[in-house]
Amino acid sequence: MRIEYKQGAKELLNEIKTLWEKLNEHHIEKSKHFKERFKSFTFEWRIGKLSENEDRKINVIVVSDKDKEENIGYCLASVLGSYGNIESLYIDPEYRGLNIGERLMTDSLEWINSYEVEDIMIGVAGGNEDAFGFYEKFGFYPRVTKLGLKKE
Repeated sequence: MRIEYKQGAKELLNEIKTLWEKLNEHHIEKSKHFKERFKSFTFEWRIGKLSENEDRKINVIVVSDKDKEENIGYCLASVLGSYGNIESLYIDPEYRGLNIGERLMTDSLEWINSYEVEDIMIGVAGGNEDAFGFYEKFGFYPRVTKLGLKKE
């Protein structure tokens, strides 16, 4: 297996669409209360929200398996003002355990910190708390739990 990492900005967003959709399916499966909300999300809506503020800087890292000629993971990060955010991260289950996620996080955090931000956040969808252990390796811990009103 030949793994390749490609880093860029908005020009790489379309390369992560299929993987983002797999992540959203994962959230639909894991969500206890907001399945319908995740079902209503589209990649275009999410990228539109990220692009609303022209000052937001975007970093995309796409991971591909060159032997299979397919994308297998990504990390999407952003910086707005003095705040950084890991917007989303996904690795195809077949490729987990190969330290791909660690490299994605390390490279993304390095990119965010190049802007000398004051704070960096990661949102973890309800039902996906198993991801906490992974993020703790990078110094991220639950700070606030936001509860959302479930509308019928």
